[in-house]
Amino acid sequence: MWAGLAALACFSGQPVQAATYSQSYTILINGVPAGSEVVTEKHEGGNIISSSEHEIFVTDGTETKRMAFVAKTVLSKDSARPVSYTCRYTSGGSDDSYEVQVDAGHISRTLTRGGHTSEVSVPLRPDTVILDFNVYHQYDHLIRRYDSRKGGRQMFADFLPVIGSDIPIALTSLGSGTIPHPNGMLNVKHFRIEFINIFSGTLSVDEHGRLVRLIIPAQELEVLRSDLSAMIDHGRNR
Repeated sequence: MWAGLAALACFSGQPVQAATYSQSYTILINGVPAGSEVVTEKHEGGNIISSSEHEIFVTDGTETKRMAFVAKTVLSKDSARPVSYTCRYTSGGSDDSYEVQVDAGHISRTLTRGGHTSEVSVPLRPDTVILDFNVYHQYDHLIRRYDSRKGGRQMFADFLPVIGSDIPIALTSLGSGTIPHPNGMLNVKHFRIEFINIFSGTLSVDEHGRLVRLIIPAQELEVLRSDLSAMIDHGRNR
């Protein structure tokens, strides 16, 4: 399952952010820490560039395997629309990778798996986003595309590089709330995410529209900003 898988343009009313940003996340499966994600973001020219490192340990009950990869996403700073995306696996010795480019109204993907390469190019839809299943900071990019003035349930076309096509996803605002933080209570906005006919979950973002917490019950998955993981683990064990 796992191996298969700035400026806020539309998230209106948010503070202007610095030109560089970094964050780390703890990945939990069935409540147990199973991996991490570290992302650094910078502005370069007219683009936003997010570079990330990922590691996750997956078990089938008898064997645990390590999956590690690096990813790079480039967005237009003005519109938060995808410009390019690359992902390369650094574990297992396979050197599998995929590259996505957006150009002249098309989105093209080159996939290298087991030494074999395949390519696909499809028309670019205006609502296209790239939200890879195992690249969790990309929820920041999705939030940038959500029109908070319009609100409600908004649809996007999520281009998945592994399949070379898009699937419909929906993002719905669930209002504001708070999450315990070492410095007190953290103000957040809650959303429902639906990968239509696949799975759904909830996510919370901070005042800048950055991912704080993601929960996808069907995958027994929880992703937490690292500064929150100790607080929430303590609360569970009380």
